[in-house]
Amino acid sequence: MASPASTPLRTASRRSAADTWPARPAARWLLRLALALPFVAVALLSRDSPWPADANRALAARGDLVRWGDTSLGWTADVYPPLSAALSSLLGGSNLGMSLVAAAVLGFTLQRLTAVLVREGLGPWATGAVLGTLVLTPPLYYLAANNLEALLGVALLVLALDGIAAFVERQSTEAGFRAGLALGLAVMVDPGAWLYALTLAAVAPFFVRRAGRSGPGAHTATVAVLLFPAVAAVLFWLYISWWFSADPLGGLEHAAPGGWFPGGVAGSAAAAGRAVALTLLAAPLVLASATVRAVRDPWSLIAPGIALAGLYLSLWLGLREPGGQTYVVLVALYVLLLAPRAPGPRRRALIVGAAVLQLAVGWLVVLTSGSALGDWVRALIGA
Repeated sequence: MASPASTPLRTASRRSAADTWPARPAARWLLRLALALPFVAVALLSRDSPWPADANRALAARGDLVRWGDTSLGWTADVYPPLSAALSSLLGGSNLGMSLVAAAVLGFTLQRLTAVLVREGLGPWATGAVLGTLVLTPPLYYLAANNLEALLGVALLVLALDGIAAFVERQSTEAGFRAGLALGLAVMVDPGAWLYALTLAAVAPFFVRRAGRSGPGAHTATVAVLLFPAVAAVLFWLYISWWFSADPLGGLEHAAPGGWFPGGVAGSAAAAGRAVALTLLAAPLVLASATVRAVRDPWSLIAPGIALAGLYLSLWLGLREPGGQTYVVLVALYVLLLAPRAPGPRRRALIVGAAVLQLAVGWLVVLTSGSALGDWVRALIGA
């Protein structure tokens, strides 16, 4: 069994940064545009759909509370997370506008994930197959059309995890700072993001050892880099909410759209466990890779395991809804933390096969289940 300080499976030097592929800027922008266009199309189709985008409606209601130019700032306690509320206010609460912003964000995020797969040497077929598990299945489209807040949180989580991976594999302090800043921004757009910040900071000593560093000073510094921006952002918001509105919680008590622990503490825990378990069963690509890692290098599963724990906690607390987010986070974890480096032809074929199976299972679950995701797809296509 490998030790925490041993060399991870993906320690070969990275050929290029994730945001510099394709190498030519024009090609990079064309790729982002191509990846965003399907989500633009779904956004336009959703205009005539009878489906109520409840999450975006709640965000629009918070955006209506923003009073630009009001120096009293008495409204601050009612709009947490503030950055997503401010964005909604700028968009006039338009669901179409939110969906188009989500499409633009996904153009950048999917380009980054594609660049990671290219950098890891999966080859064109395996790269296309893995990317297809996101762009050829409904969950990501559901988020883009219905829940801008959650999608922004997922996009920033992708940035944070990629920064952490670069910190571990390339000993890049700059990437560690980038991860911390992404988490700090995430807690101001997505009410469930602070759980990711806390859980990832909790395993900072593991990241330090994997990066070949040691000592309590290195541990403390890494925790500070990952956690300080998020903590500072939340404390600042609590302070100004208390100062201007006498609300010491700054609206945090309203962060859960359906209330904290929906269905009760035990009921919510069971429902969150079922949601995560069912999504794992519908993601054979993730399961296969995690099984290989568990045999060859179990310590490498700590980071994705902690991220998955953060997702479970957010579902349990009621900060997230199961509709699509769990699946998207799992695929992102595969790309950023679980995908093999430079696999041979046989492993590439296995990756393609697992991805195709995941596509089939994903559509089967969506079309046969009574979930909100399935109902949205049926409403969109008029079935």
